[in-house]
Amino acid sequence: GIRPSGVLFFGCNMDPSGAKKFEPTSIIDRCFGRHAKDYAQLSATPDQFEAFVEAVSTMQKTQPNYSAREMASISVPVAIVQSEHDEFIKPEHAAYLARSIPGAELILLPGVSHFAPLQRPQQFNRMMRAFLGKVLS
Repeated sequence: GIRPSGVLFFGCNMDPSGAKKFEPTSIIDRCFGRHAKDYAQLSATPDQFEAFVEAVSTMQKTQPNYSAREMASISVPVAIVQSEHDEFIKPEHAAYLARSIPGAELILLPGVSHFAPLQRPQQFNRMMRAFLGKVLS
């Protein structure tokens, strides 16, 4: 099978305990407005955005369920990327995830939220390209 050269986890959790309690914000409202428009234009089910959001919400409350032992078995370079103002993932969980994976690097993105790729695409892409440069060199 195909084996990845490395993994960049952005705004991820290894189990539901890493997720923050949802609290609406103006940034979330603005981004969800954009997501709804993109979904309507790009989805095979353009009128089912609300069902999609509900499915993602259920997923976030129940998944993933990786153990520290499973994380410790990862043997490729890993970057755990956490935004300074992430609305969904607890910062201490990102640090725990980085500690659970041998050699993982914890990268903190200042001044952005879970929507960093939309908020500061150059900053996000620079970080991602730097990681890929290390992994693929």
